[in-house]
Amino acid sequence: MTDGWALRAPCRGQDGFTPNEDDWTNGDDLKRLCGPQLPTCGPCPFRAVCIATVKPAQAKFDGIAGGRLWCNGEVIGALDDVVEEELAEPKLRASCGTEAGAKDHTRHCERPCPSCRQAVREMAARRNTEKAKEPKQLQLDFTTT
Repeated sequence: MTDGWALRAPCRGQDGFTPNEDDWTNGDDLKRLCGPQLPTCGPCPFRAVCIATVKPAQAKFDGIAGGRLWCNGEVIGALDDVVEEELAEPKLRASCGTEAGAKDHTRHCERPCPSCRQAVREMAARRNTEKAKEPKQLQLDFTTT
């Protein structure tokens, strides 16, 4: 995963999201091995993109993806705040995860994917910070009375 969103995801560089095949035999083993990592997905804005990238149901995935614990492509555990919308594979574009990506979604009459929505929020926050740093200009009135 070298996509821009994967470099900003809370799970970046962490182990324990996918078990070694020799370490488990059933769903209870997966819950024991991977379950403690599941809360890492809680604040992640990229859960839907993660699911679209990993394609856990199609790939018969075992481990954590998108705020859910998967066993053979079936959800066996999930965070309380997951929504079905995250399971739908969004249309991913090369520009996803950027402000331009969000504009691409809008141009194609699509709802922006979570990573594009997050990119727009981050860009707006940066603009607001920069705007707050700009010196205030005084407006002088030189009209005579």
